[in-house]
Amino acid sequence: MTLTPAEVFPEKTAKWFADFINTLPVPVFRESLDGQVLYCNNAFAELLGFRVFSELVDTAVTDLYQNAQDRIFLVDAVIRQGRVQDVPLAFRRRDGKTIWCNVTEQAVIDPSGELVYLDGVIQAVTGEAGKRVQRSERKAEVLSDFVAFLDHKGDILEINEAGAELLGFKAEDLVGKPIVEHVVPRFRDLFSTFLSIVAKTGKEEGILTIMDRKGKEKHLEFYAYVDERNGMSDRIHLVARNVTERIKYQKEQLSKEKFIGILEMAGGVAHRLNQPLTVIRNTTTEVLSALSPDDPLYDKIVRIHLQVERIYELARKIGNIKKYESMDYVAGVRIVDIDKTG
Repeated sequence: MTLTPAEVFPEKTAKWFADFINTLPVPVFRESLDGQVLYCNNAFAELLGFRVFSELVDTAVTDLYQNAQDRIFLVDAVIRQGRVQDVPLAFRRRDGKTIWCNVTEQAVIDPSGELVYLDGVIQAVTGEAGKRVQRSERKAEVLSDFVAFLDHKGDILEINEAGAELLGFKAEDLVGKPIVEHVVPRFRDLFSTFLSIVAKTGKEEGILTIMDRKGKEKHLEFYAYVDERNGMSDRIHLVARNVTERIKYQKEQLSKEKFIGILEMAGGVAHRLNQPLTVIRNTTTEVLSALSPDDPLYDKIVRIHLQVERIYELARKIGNIKKYESMDYVAGVRIVDIDKTG
């Protein structure tokens, strides 16, 4: 069933506005944060190979992108910046063909300050193969937090303002300086390996951990490649996104999962220990009751009984662990302080 703008916007004023938007030759759209097309005009639908706008309403926005990850990066950039302009992205038409479009999108905030949806316009651009690399670079620059050009030694030739700010400096203060100075010390020896890989293969990607001016660690998800245009094959183009919060969240989740595993293992160990300990505990009690205090074995059995009681108490603490503290052991190893478990 095909809906009309009047059915989507039943109010008179809204209907007039919808009719006006739908007659524009510019493809426009509105999407929800969870990735649903809330509204688009016919120009938007036709650009992507659909007959009318209503065929796209309530569909998944990610289905329209050639690479679904692009939509995640785009929304992240809009949330951080409030607006992005002319980001070249590859869309997938209804017939499966790829079409490159420049996307301009902005965040729409309600009176309470909450982000409610995203409004945007797209413009088709030519699909010449020779311009795809440039479009990919432009996309990376707009959607990235850190963009820099390095020479073959790793010295900074250029850096964008966002990247310099991430390090806590002005761009002009960083030009000519080795970027390795901002890599955390424990990874600096690996940076030369990174440069050699880029030189040999022409590209490399991964996670780069840096320090800002205050010594705070930040994690960058990067993509680096040799810039072979205009005779600049000795330049390395490095683009990256700040994924510090994402990695922090992943570490917290991993820590929680490990702790749950520790609790489950501790409970199982404590349960298994209690069974033989109960037998030893009861047996030593029976032996003591049958011995005279003057018996040569009496003191030895008493010592065994006391040590069994200590083990029994440790097993009880292990079984009741809800939180723990660690303490230094030997050679830099840290172990759980059983006496401080709670």
